[in-house]
Amino acid sequence: MSCFHDHRNSQRDQRLLLVLLGYLSLFTVLQIFTLEYFQTTDHATVGDNIHNLLSPGKKVHSINALRTTRHGIFKHKDDGGEKEAMVPTGGKSDTEVKGETSVRPLEEILASAGVEVTQEIQDSLPPVQDIVDMYGDRPVIAGLDRCDAFQDSIKFGEGFIAPAGMFNTGTNLLAEMLEHNCYLPDKVAKYGEGRVGIRYQVPWGKHSPVSWRFKHHAPQQEDQDQSSYLAAVVIKDPYTWMDSMCRHKYAANWMHFEGHCPNLVPITPKEKKIIDDAETVEVKIRYFKHNVTSHTSMAGLWNDWYGSYLDADFPRLVVRFEDLLLHAEDVVGKVCRCGGGKMYNKPFEYIQDSAKKKGGKVHEGSNGLVKSMIKYGDAANRLKPYQPEDLEYAKLTLREDLMDQFHYSRPSS
Repeated sequence: MSCFHDHRNSQRDQRLLLVLLGYLSLFTVLQIFTLEYFQTTDHATVGDNIHNLLSPGKKVHSINALRTTRHGIFKHKDDGGEKEAMVPTGGKSDTEVKGETSVRPLEEILASAGVEVTQEIQDSLPPVQDIVDMYGDRPVIAGLDRCDAFQDSIKFGEGFIAPAGMFNTGTNLLAEMLEHNCYLPDKVAKYGEGRVGIRYQVPWGKHSPVSWRFKHHAPQQEDQDQSSYLAAVVIKDPYTWMDSMCRHKYAANWMHFEGHCPNLVPITPKEKKIIDDAETVEVKIRYFKHNVTSHTSMAGLWNDWYGSYLDADFPRLVVRFEDLLLHAEDVVGKVCRCGGGKMYNKPFEYIQDSAKKKGGKVHEGSNGLVKSMIKYGDAANRLKPYQPEDLEYAKLTLREDLMDQFHYSRPSS
C-alpha cells in the first residue's frame, strides 16, 4: 500500500513540475515579447497596438510589422471604420515608410475599380509626383469637427447624407459612391433595408447657393426636413473647373469670345467693345426663371459659391473632387461615418464609368475614371487653356483662404 501511495505522489510531483516548467517557458516568451515591443513604441499606445495585433483577421507576420507604426498613426479597420491611435511625431508613418507619398499608384487604383489597365492606359497616366505637387499627398476634408453636432441634432433614423456642389464638380460621382458603399444603420433599423439614408442631392438643390437652405425646395423635395441632411459639398480646383465650364456651361451664362475660354477678362479691343468696356466678364446663373444670381466672373462665381459654404455655421463637409479620384475609399468612408453611417462589409466599390451617363444629353462627354485621371492629373494641362491676362486676374481674385485650405496652388508669375 505504501509503495502504491509513493508511486501516486511521484506522478503528481512530475505533473506539477511539468506545469511549472510550462508557466516558466510562457513567462520567458512574454518577457522577450514585451521587451522588444516596448523598445519599438511608446507606452501610451501599447494597448491599442496589441489590440490590433490580436484582433481577428489582423495579419501581422512579425514584430517588425509593428515597428512601422512608431512616430505615426496606427490604423485598423473595425465595422467599416478606422480607429486611430496617435503616437509621437517626428518620424515617418507606415505609409510614408513604403514610399514618399500616400497617393497609391494610379494603376493600382484603376485595377481596384475593375479597369483592365492596358499598356496604352499605363503610358497615358500622369506621374504621381505631378499630382502630389498640385494637390498634396493627403485628402483634404473641411467640417469633420462638426460631425458629432450633426448626429446629436438628428432624431433616431431621420438623418440623410447628400451631395452638393457647383456644376462640373463630381456631385453625381460622390452620390453613386455613397449609394454603393454606405448606409445609415438607424435609418435601416427604423424603415427597413430599402431606406439607407443616401440621397442624390440636398433638398434645397445641390447646385443652389447655400443661402437658399430653408428658403427653397428642389423638385419633389418639398416634404423634406432640410436640417436633417448632412451636405457633402464637392469642390474642384478652380483652374480645371473653369475649363470644364467652357465645355459644359449648364445654367451658367456669360459672353463667350471665339478662341478665348476660360475668359475672365476682356483682352482684345473687340472683346472689350462686346461687353461695353467692362473690366471683367460677368457670369449669371439662371437656376429658374426668377432665380438668377450674378457674379463678377467665373472666378468670382467660384469664390461666392464655395466661400458661402465654407463660412456656413451649420454641420457640413467640403471634400475635393480630386480626392474622389485618388483617395475615394478614405474620403467616402469619412463622409459616411460623419453622417452616422457605416460602410458595407465588402470591398469598396469604385465608379468606373462616368457617373453622369444617366443624366441624358446635358451630360454627354463627361469623363470616366480613366479619362479623369489622365486629364486632371496632368500638371502641364492645368493652366494651358488660359491667357496670361486671365491667369493674372485669377491669381489676384480667387480667395486665398479657399485656395490654401484645399491645397490649390496659384500659378507663379
